[in-house]
Amino acid sequence: MKNIISRFRIFALSAFSLSVVTNASAQGTLMGLGNENETTLSLTERVLKLEKKHDAISIYLNTHVALEERIDGPDKGASFVGKQLRFEMLGTLNKHWSYRFRYRLNRPGYQQSDNFSNNIDMMVIRYKFNDKFDLSAGKLGCALGGYQYDDNPIQVLQFCDWLTGIDGFHLGVHGCYNVTKNHTLILGIYNTDNDRVVNYYSANPFIKPSHFPVAPTLCWSGSFFKGKLQTLWSYTLMSEVKKNFGHLLMTGTKLNFKKWQLILDYYGAWEDVDHHQILSADLSNVLTSTLGVPINVLANNTQYHTLMLDGFYQPTPHWNLTAGVRYERASSSEGLATILGNRINYGYQVAIQWIPDLTQDARISLSYIGRTTQYDHPALENYNRNRIELGLIYRIKAY
Repeated sequence: MKNIISRFRIFALSAFSLSVVTNASAQGTLMGLGNENETTLSLTERVLKLEKKHDAISIYLNTHVALEERIDGPDKGASFVGKQLRFEMLGTLNKHWSYRFRYRLNRPGYQQSDNFSNNIDMMVIRYKFNDKFDLSAGKLGCALGGYQYDDNPIQVLQFCDWLTGIDGFHLGVHGCYNVTKNHTLILGIYNTDNDRVVNYYSANPFIKPSHFPVAPTLCWSGSFFKGKLQTLWSYTLMSEVKKNFGHLLMTGTKLNFKKWQLILDYYGAWEDVDHHQILSADLSNVLTSTLGVPINVLANNTQYHTLMLDGFYQPTPHWNLTAGVRYERASSSEGLATILGNRINYGYQVAIQWIPDLTQDARISLSYIGRTTQYDHPALENYNRNRIELGLIYRIKAY
């Protein structure tokens, strides 16, 4: 323990010696353009003293770097980690047309079956017909519910398994209809075959792709009591495999007050064929260890459930305190995968974040993040993943 504390002191001194400027206001959403209620000054405005007189182009670099002390697990130890690096360009051309482009820079990309790199998060063109209705097309951040899903990835300290097992960026189209000033309905249709079904489900040679692999989605964004209660709920019917479907229910409910917020997210998936591939990997590991030869199989009739509760408190504009707990359960109700029983994750995290410069969307974050995974099947070993992390989270507005 003394060794861990000693290392972390060194990490803290190293991180705070960096010359940084940082704030934590508008992050934008996957469904929106990403600069709603934007107040951050760009580097062009700060350094060159040039006044920006239009919204036709804004350029961001979304960054999250950290010093990690991993307390347990196979990668136990300490290191610098580049967690997120995404280039973003967006703008409003006139009262009708707007666009958004975001590209992930910190991983190798490959060409998907939609003929785009998997590193392209979004390439969106939006047309606003009037104050009631707008239509977006291109590679979209799908209009799904839940606040962790909808957050800027640089702000998420640890994604739940549910979200790591599903891709939120697909070619498609969605329309937003403002029923009232406080309630919006979004209907989307998204391509689901990013990696070709025959390759993604290669463990089963009998898998046949759907004739039209799409995911129709209905999302509701609501606000009650002058914004003090907010909702972000969605239902998706996913078609990838012929005569097989997946049902996704994602809900986010937020209590939103001036100095504190409380968020409850629920994600559920009922899949005829295991899209998340988490139980399929566990089943393959069990059969491989039992039979002594490499086995790759696909689970059927899987269910995934995730419940997350997060609290945020801002005692002053320069400080943000957060704490959260997670519960995840996965199981199968049919076929060979039923031998696994339940796979359960428990997660917990606390963080204190300092915002030195209120004109910049940046913060220095000190956090403790823990995860415990438990299995019913004796051939799968329970494990823990705990770490201390000192990170710099900065959405740099270059222009």
